[in-house]
Amino acid sequence: MPVCVIIATILWWWPQQAFSLDITLGWLLCAISTYICMETNATQHIIRIRTRMMSCVWLMLATSLSFMHTWGAPAISAACMTMSYYLLFRCHQLHDSTIWVYHSFLFLGIGSMFSSTMLFMGILYYIYLICFLRSLTWRGFWAGILGMVTPYWCWAIWCFIMDKIEVMQNLPVLHLAWEPVSWQALTNMSLTHIMSMGIVCLLSLVGLIHYIQTRYNDKIQVRMILYIYTTQASLLMLYLLLQPSQYHTTMALLVVSSSPLIAHFFSLTSSWLSNMFFFLSLLLFGTIAYYNLWIP
Repeated sequence: MPVCVIIATILWWWPQQAFSLDITLGWLLCAISTYICMETNATQHIIRIRTRMMSCVWLMLATSLSFMHTWGAPAISAACMTMSYYLLFRCHQLHDSTIWVYHSFLFLGIGSMFSSTMLFMGILYYIYLICFLRSLTWRGFWAGILGMVTPYWCWAIWCFIMDKIEVMQNLPVLHLAWEPVSWQALTNMSLTHIMSMGIVCLLSLVGLIHYIQTRYNDKIQVRMILYIYTTQASLLMLYLLLQPSQYHTTMALLVVSSSPLIAHFFSLTSSWLSNMFFFLSLLLFGTIAYYNLWIP
């Protein structure tokens, strides 16, 4: 973990040779997200052995993507997603999980103001609370709606005070805009975006397949949590293919959701093939970083 932090800090500074305000704030957001990943793993014991691999994978992937380096929608939505996951998992089989549900949906609502992808995750969260976490109550249902709406209430009041009602009216249009699915939209993406998307999806699929094959080794609670990560990563990869125009925010959410699966694979396998794949993954991380940070 200390080595990853040093490498991340160097790569955060090296392309610009300086720390501007946006870069510094982006670094702080990434540090907060890394700490939340550590706390999530420590609290829920997602990986059976004592390891920081989950936060290390997140940190290396976030560092390799240049759009995560600045204070913007990708970094903010990723930080909100990590906090929302942490609070959601605390609901597992609680008799009264109202307060955890409210705050989980609150961060989901804050993130949805920067990423329309997170707006539709509210429905998935209710499914997770019913099927995997088994903690949804009638009070929790309304707490989730209230938490999702709270950021928009505050923002609407601010728009009203600042006399920017038209901005508030345009937000639903931006959120509900769905571009027609087109193969040309994918082919028009830059080589760097295609390469980054392909490598992250490859690592995610390897981690997903490994977990499906070895899920019987985990406790039931951990299994339910990893089912949530598996579902989220699968749907985000599909959404990324259908809506490539939202590449930056969707990739940020995909990295958050797939990091536990990738770390689960790296930490709990020790065959010669998995060791070779680990070293290959390090080269892939370096390739993503090179093309994102130094190739115009």
